[in-house]
Amino acid sequence: MSWFRPPPPHTQLRPWVPDAIFIPISRAVERVGVFFYNRVLNKTEVGLFDKRWNKNVHGPYCHWRYYGKLDTKLMDVKLGDIPAWIARRDKSPGAFYNEFMRNVWRVHNLYYSGPVYNNTVKVIFRFIFAYSFLNWLVKSHRYLDFQKTMYHW
Repeated sequence: MSWFRPPPPHTQLRPWVPDAIFIPISRAVERVGVFFYNRVLNKTEVGLFDKRWNKNVHGPYCHWRYYGKLDTKLMDVKLGDIPAWIARRDKSPGAFYNEFMRNVWRVHNLYYSGPVYNNTVKVIFRFIFAYSFLNWLVKSHRYLDFQKTMYHW
């Protein structure tokens, strides 16, 4: 490569071929993403607050709280009223997803971001567990070639 002269200092070399290929492709992908957001996601309720939440009534929004009309708890329902109680439930996929996400946020609030961090002992043991697990993960490749055999000779 001695026949190429080095470029002058502070010269920016930008290859034009990748730009000619990747810029139109990235712009097309961006336009598809904008189209998908405007035509599909924007017409759904993904990422929005619950419609039944009212800031003046409920205060700050809690992801783990159900803002619908309260119903009788399952443990308080009489045996004869169980079919009617089940019929009142919303059985759509969206309702199952919302219930799942409420429980995820509830667990997150209880164990990862709420008052748990005031308990120093739990936090210390979590860090010890995370450190131990990461060390095991890093060093586990040493034991992959270990083979348990029937005869040890």
